[in-house]
Amino acid sequence: MQERDEWGVLECTYALTDREMTRERWLEECFPPWGTYINYQLDNTRAEKGKVYMWWFGGPSWGIKAGEEIFLLDNYAGPGLVTRIANSGDCQNTGAEYLHWLRLNAQVVDIWKFGRIDALFITHHHSDHCDFYTVKALLRTTACKFVAPKVSARVLRGWGVPDDRIIEVKPGDTIAFKNVAVAVEKNFDMNALKTSAGLPEGAKAEPPAMKDVAVTFIFKSDAGSVAFIGDSTYHNGFYGVGKRHAIDLVVGNMGHNADGTYDKLTPYDLYRVSRALGARVIIPDHYDNWANTFMDPAELERIVRENDPGMKTVIMQNGGMFVYPDDKDIGRYKYPDWQERYDWRKARYTLEDE
Repeated sequence: MQERDEWGVLECTYALTDREMTRERWLEECFPPWGTYINYQLDNTRAEKGKVYMWWFGGPSWGIKAGEEIFLLDNYAGPGLVTRIANSGDCQNTGAEYLHWLRLNAQVVDIWKFGRIDALFITHHHSDHCDFYTVKALLRTTACKFVAPKVSARVLRGWGVPDDRIIEVKPGDTIAFKNVAVAVEKNFDMNALKTSAGLPEGAKAEPPAMKDVAVTFIFKSDAGSVAFIGDSTYHNGFYGVGKRHAIDLVVGNMGHNADGTYDKLTPYDLYRVSRALGARVIIPDHYDNWANTFMDPAELERIVRENDPGMKTVIMQNGGMFVYPDDKDIGRYKYPDWQERYDWRKARYTLEDE
């Protein structure tokens, strides 16, 4: 029997106990490395009025809490991947026969142990956003809805998700929850448009329109509006999105692009998109999780500082919690060091203190 604390973290003394070990037990005890620590946070954090709580799971993946409602967005619980030119927009853009996507970030949530999830939002059908593992787990363990554009919804149906749990969306739609209204807007993900997974059968099938492939989700609450743009590439159409909505915070992909490819927004283009949307706070994501597109987010901080000192950047860390608007000025997230738990009266500095 595993000995874990109330947060689901393995007790250190248990690791020192001699016992039989198998591969299955090792995986059960050590994966995910954070246990259910963040699951516990999501369930037990009291979301105050006028605030929205966001957890970055690394890569494109987010947990969101407003009031009692909990949402996931583009959650990826899978391993490193190989994509091939037959069905990959990135390979087709570059001419690469195949590409390795080696995962760097830790899996910080246990997708089988959520207490409550109201909806999973999927911006597009790439496997690190429309994740087989996450969908299968939530289908079994929660009553959540799956919100996705047409092509992703087709993928979900192929995985056995019933129609009554799928909310198929397009730009212009709005989905109302108790504490949040989610506006669905245009997106401009050219790589997703070229990716054939989820398209009609037949090698010569015409690709769908962009509105069927990728969308932007804008979460509107009494805390303000947060736009998640998924893997969109730069497009001046975001200026129109910004005119149609008052957007406070943009969460957008960013990363290194080797010569001959444009998989992620450059730091400058993420800044341009955020300006076009009218936002005053930017949180980059996705720069951390694939080895081939990894980059230092300091470049974005420099660009914003030099071009618009009034705009703010927030650089999160994997597993960190961000509260908007409270944390808009933090600059860089710092993990807790638990100093508040220290008690000098109980400290044992030497053996003589026993």
